Amino acid sequence: MVIDRYILKEILYTLLVVLFVLLIIFLSNRFVRFLADASAGDLAGEYVLILLGMKTLTALVIILPLGLFMAILLGLSRLYKDSEMIALAACGVSVRGVYRSVIGLALAVAAAVAAVSFYVAPWAEEQSYRMRDAQESQSLLTGLVAGRFSEPSGADGVMYFERLSGDGALMQDVFIRQQKGGADEVVLSARNGRRWQDESGAQYLVLMDGYRYEGLPGEGDFRIVRFKEHAVRIEARDVAPSLRKQRARPSAELIGSDDPAAVAELQWRVSMPLSVLLLALLAVPLSRTSPRQGKYAKLFVAVLIYLIYSNLLGVSNSWVARGRLAPGIGMWWVHLALLFSVWALFARQYGLRWVLGSMFGRRPVA
Repeated sequence: MVIDRYILKEILYTLLVVLFVLLIIFLSNRFVRFLADASAGDLAGEYVLILLGMKTLTALVIILPLGLFMAILLGLSRLYKDSEMIALAACGVSVRGVYRSVIGLALAVAAAVAAVSFYVAPWAEEQSYRMRDAQESQSLLTGLVAGRFSEPSGADGVMYFERLSGDGALMQDVFIRQQKGGADEVVLSARNGRRWQDESGAQYLVLMDGYRYEGLPGEGDFRIVRFKEHAVRIEARDVAPSLRKQRARPSAELIGSDDPAAVAELQWRVSMPLSVLLLALLAVPLSRTSPRQGKYAKLFVAVLIYLIYSNLLGVSNSWVARGRLAPGIGMWWVHLALLFSVWALFARQYGLRWVLGSMFGRRPVA
């Protein structure tokens, strides 16, 4: 139907704009965090963009429902503002006709969110954990930044490089202080340094043209050795795999589990596509405004309702995970509360008789 395509086109255009804005906000926030981790040496530079992509995939379960909710609200509000909805109603297009256009799109988005929630997001979380584990298990020199004193985790000492090549293999003006054992300290300073790997795969930091100072601080019996080349063994970190959170577990492992945390995670994954449909139902009556109010008249109310709804979902999820709320009640009461809000909003706008007529199959007039 031409009218269905027209309404759908208006919503889709708004959806693309809203998703673009939400993604820009999310990506900029995450990118700054990852850059801070990389500059502090906690994250290798080559992992920044990969982790950013993985986190974006997991965030789609939140961004897509919110994006569709805002798109329907703003798209239909624009039609009300320009009196196009009044003209459509005069031509016989009822609320059911509007819902016919909206629900089709909502079902498609809900299917996409379900795929992300049940399969893509857990996979992305697991890959993020693996990259973090790989980062932790790399050598002590990984992630160090030139021009800054660093204390690599797992190493009892301090390292400093004045300049570092792009691949991290060559360095200039090297300073290393390490605890040798007991109270003795070893200080190494060299003009140049490079990484080297022998045939067995062991890695070394080869220092060139420098000095080695060894002794007890405050005493005068320091041993000073000048060297042309001095190799320091770089030990790989012995790191156990990080403890996975429930959101990284495959959905098949959650089904049938008696663990409250697993039950809460499974309910969360089911709730995400369900929230798409419920928010789409809410957006239609919420978008009804007069031409004088404008397309942004209900925006504040919509954001407030979404924040309350999402926060209640988060609180209920936490209660189920801690065993404070029965799984039978779980997060479902929040969805029922939102569904009742949709019913109450329709009753307020069109009257209780209209709503009851719709529920029992009578043809409403709107």
